[in-house]
Amino acid sequence: MKTLMIMRSQAGVPGGAGVPGGQIGMIQVARALPSLGTQVSLFVGGPRMAYFAGLDDLQPSYLRWPAWLDNAIAAAPGGVRTAGRRLRRRRWLAAVTKPPEFADADTIHVQGLEDTEALLGHADGPIVVTHWGRVGRWLPTGTDEAADEALARRLSRIRAGTRIVAIGQAQAQALADAGLPPSAVIPPGIDLEHFTPGDRDRARRALELTSDERIVLYVGRLAADKNVETLLAAFANISRKIGNSRLLIVGDGPVRQELQRESVRLGIDGSVTFLRFVPHDRLPAYYRAADVAAVPSNLLETFCMVALEAIACGCPLVVTDQVPEILRDFPDVPSVSPYDVTGFEERLAEALRGRLPPADNTRVSDYAWSAIARRYADLYQTARRRGSGDVPTR
Repeated sequence: MKTLMIMRSQAGVPGGAGVPGGQIGMIQVARALPSLGTQVSLFVGGPRMAYFAGLDDLQPSYLRWPAWLDNAIAAAPGGVRTAGRRLRRRRWLAAVTKPPEFADADTIHVQGLEDTEALLGHADGPIVVTHWGRVGRWLPTGTDEAADEALARRLSRIRAGTRIVAIGQAQAQALADAGLPPSAVIPPGIDLEHFTPGDRDRARRALELTSDERIVLYVGRLAADKNVETLLAAFANISRKIGNSRLLIVGDGPVRQELQRESVRLGIDGSVTFLRFVPHDRLPAYYRAADVAAVPSNLLETFCMVALEAIACGCPLVVTDQVPEILRDFPDVPSVSPYDVTGFEERLAEALRGRLPPADNTRVSDYAWSAIARRYADLYQTARRRGSGDVPTR
């Protein structure tokens, strides 16, 4: 079987949005499929980004579209911005559909509902789409009847032309509530040869961290829904009680400067290190070096790959109750409510004092990319394009 996988790139923010789980997930599926007899072509809808380091051995094709132009479009007045985005979409459609890989593919697999919707008139058969994000933009307004009717027509067309994959049960329910019931629930996987436990002192030497520091680690986007300000508040209390403690923040995003100012206001800027970007292939060293990793999200995470990576590396972990997929399979991971500063402080302090063991990682093997890819390969059999073999069945 020949499969064309179409994924997004984050133009304008090379590596600057933290750990792009959807992009990494699509690439890892693409890497695992050939061993199952699936020939994969990978198209990335933007320029190559630094986070692909170590992951682009499949030699993806990239849309030739400069990041500076995206930035200019985003900053333009409304009418110009709309025209610019339409131009980019036309360029994207041409780049995706003209190469022979598009015509030859038995199955098309797309990251994201918006890109899938744009391709529906070109694909000649059902499209497999993995929806990695939240569902809010696909919900009716309840206040604009014309807009809601237009959305209902769009949803009907998407339902008829796709096989939707949710990456977790909570997201599956949200998609169903929006009128887009998924055909399958397939979680992201993890590279079990890459994310493994390791020697803490060796990892710290590699990262030029001292052996006696007590390290709290955050990995991810710096955005409002990640609630990093609560982590800063908890760490401020910890730093006054536990000497030589340090908070490493790996990632970037729209609230980075705001968080840096908050660390100054709290008087902890000397103990907080902001790292704009760490390539995917270097992340295990950070998990191995840390005393504890924290996931302070205040909105539902469709799936928290950072938490899974930390568990696989044997790093103790503290999360909020907004990561239900992780808490379902790893119930010994301690969780607190999103704004419970005291609860966060207490659990993180336990870890820094050596009283919080790593989570039981028995279930990690369920998330091997080879097993995840097999589930996609089975789904592809129900989504063959017309004329490519089996007639698709729902």
